Parts: sequence; C-alpha cells; structure tokens
Amino acid sequence: MLRLARRIGSPVSTAALLVATVPVLTLLGWGSTSDALSASSSTVVYRFGVVGNRGALTQLQLDRPAQVLGIKGRVVQVATSNSDGYALTSSGTVWAWGVASYGELGNGTDPPYSTRSVEVEFPAGVRIVALANPMPFDGALAIDSQGNVWGWGLDALGDLCLSGLTELKPVELPLHDVTLATGARTHTLFDSGGSVYACGNGQYGVLGTGSTTSSATPVPVIGLPSRVRVTALTSSWEGSGALLANGAYYDWGYNAAGQLGNSSTADSDMPVRVSLPGGVRQVFQGGSGPTNGQTIVILADGSVWAWGDNDRGQLGDGRRVSTDAPVRVDVPRGVSFVKVSSGGYASFAIDRSGRLWAWGGNQSGQLGTGGTPLVATRPVMVGIRLIQISSTAQNVAGLRGSTLRS
Repeated sequence: MLRLARRIGSPVSTAALLVATVPVLTLLGWGSTSDALSASSSTVVYRFGVVGNRGALTQLQLDRPAQVLGIKGRVVQVATSNSDGYALTSSGTVWAWGVASYGELGNGTDPPYSTRSVEVEFPAGVRIVALANPMPFDGALAIDSQGNVWGWGLDALGDLCLSGLTELKPVELPLHDVTLATGARTHTLFDSGGSVYACGNGQYGVLGTGSTTSSATPVPVIGLPSRVRVTALTSSWEGSGALLANGAYYDWGYNAAGQLGNSSTADSDMPVRVSLPGGVRQVFQGGSGPTNGQTIVILADGSVWAWGDNDRGQLGDGRRVSTDAPVRVDVPRGVSFVKVSSGGYASFAIDRSGRLWAWGGNQSGQLGTGGTPLVATRPVMVGIRLIQISSTAQNVAGLRGSTLRS
C-alpha cells in the first residue's frame, strides 16, 4: 500500500513563463539565449547508468560519467531513451549509441549494442533541428528544419505513428509544422500547427483523448485550454504532460502513486491542471514502469517542486513517502537549480554554475556517484559540470559546456 503525503499548494498564478524567443532554442529545451551561447563550445557528451531493452547490458553500465566517443561536430542537444543516447550537432546531424535490437541507432543495422556513437542516416538534404526529450522506449524522434518529424526503432503499438513494426532508419511521420515532440514506453506526443496530438497505446488514458482507445495515427489531445500556446511537452511510462505559456501545467494518464499531482490516485484520460504556488518555468516527467513515476518542476520564482512516487527518494524532500500533490525539493542552501530532469527512480538538476546534482535510486549507477550512496533522498553533487541533462529509465546523458548564466 502506497503511503500518500499531501502538500497542496495554491492555484497556479499567471506569472509570465520565461521562454526563449528564438523557436529553435525553445525546441532544444533551452530557457534563454545565454544557454545557447554556452553551448557554442560544447563538444563533450557523457553517459552513465545503464541502458537495455531486454534486460540491462552490463557492458553498457557505468556508475560514473564517461565520455561518448565518435561524435563529429559541435553538440547542441542530448536526449535519451531507455535503451540509447542521442546527440544533435549544430550542422543538423544526429549521433546515437547504445542498444540496437530494434534499429534504435538509426543507421540501418541492428547489432546488439554500440558503446561508440554512430551517425543516424537521414535522407539527403534533411537537417535536424531538435530531438524529442525523452525519446520513446526503444525508439527515437527528431524534428527537421521544415517542421517534419522523423521516427525510427520499435513501433510495436503505433507509438511512432508508423505502420512498420521496426524501422532501421528514420521514416517521416504523417505530421507537419511540428515544433515539439516527446515519447515514452508506447506513446508519443507532438505539437503540430499549434495543437497537441498523440499516438500509440491508449492504456490508462495516456493519449488524452477522453478514452483509453489506442491509435496508430495521430489523434488530438482534448481538454487543454484553447488559445494558450504550449511551450513544452513531457512524457513518462504511461504519463503525458503539457506546459503552457501562462505557466500552467497539465498532465494526464497513469496515477497509481499520485503521478498527476492533483491530490488523487485515479487515472485520467484528459488533462488535469496541477495546483502549484506559482507559474511553472520548466518541467520534466520521469518513470519507467508501474512501480515508479514522478514529475519535477522549477517555478518562476526559482523554487523546485516534485510529486508522485518517492520509494527511492526521487522527490528529493528527504523522505521516502509518495505524494499525490506537490512537495518542495530540498535544494541545498545557497544553490539555485536552473534545469531539471527525471528518469525511472532518480532525478537530476543543473545549478546556476553548471554543477550536476542527482538524487533517488542508484541501483544501476544512474546517479553517477560511483555506486554510493545506494539511495539519496536529497540532492548530492555528481562532480561534473553540464549545460544539459537527459534521463530515461536508468539511462543518463549529459552535455558539457561553459558556465550557465541566468
């Protein structure tokens, strides 16, 4: 039986969301142009934790950050799936490493795994400007400069909106004018032409259509406020979320441990608004299965909040009690978090000086601290500086760059 501790905040204010004015920067998940400037000298990508889609591969498990080799070009974004990591360069090429059982590397082959990065093979003339973050389980998504979206890897339940079971190279999806994409387990979300669409397995209402019906073709998410721009999409195992330009955050899907943050444990097949003490500036869902699932947000005032499963301390409040309403993360005194991410049983943050912090479960080395502590209920320093972090399940990737500026 899950123990649920309630921390109900006041309604979300209409505080202005700090969003980059350059569309590509928004796609990449940066909060300001200064982050992009910091990324201009970034060429080092780290990986740690473990990847796998048929059980963890010990060859790919690391309990400390290690550099990914073979990437050619200046990296501007990293993203992860449960089984692979990806890096986007300033020239529009994409590089991948990890498991390839279902073609996740996107280079036309399916070797067991690759610890060295390989280039994803897009058709000639395609230039990628953004990666989905997180990626679908055992698959990948990327947006090109024309607003088309491409998918590759496993499409068993239509989660890539494609007809094939597996795609060894990127295939164009039936969506256009796409500006945002995200995916997890067996579903994906897109912002296409200013509207949110979903496809895949509709179990637990994760497609947001008002039902649990599945769809291999894009269907519109219903129930989000009209005439308010969506600035970010996020996803997790059977979970979906949308951040709006006015700072309001809505989520839907699986809710056994209070993952929706609406003071309930009932699933929802339509978006519900999370009550928080201020507008949301950044959000990231985590979760890799029915026994976990949590969300972490940074508010406009800089405070950090989280809700959902807390069995391994992934909410960062010093406890191991799950909660169906937001609780405040115990950020170290004098530290300001500017970016957050969350995986299966762990959460991550980058502070104003670029230091990486992690908390939660470390059973697969996903905290990057060398295997200890096994569980951290409050943020601990990892020992590297990053400008970007991505985690899915127990797989983590980070991008090193210059010091972040507010």
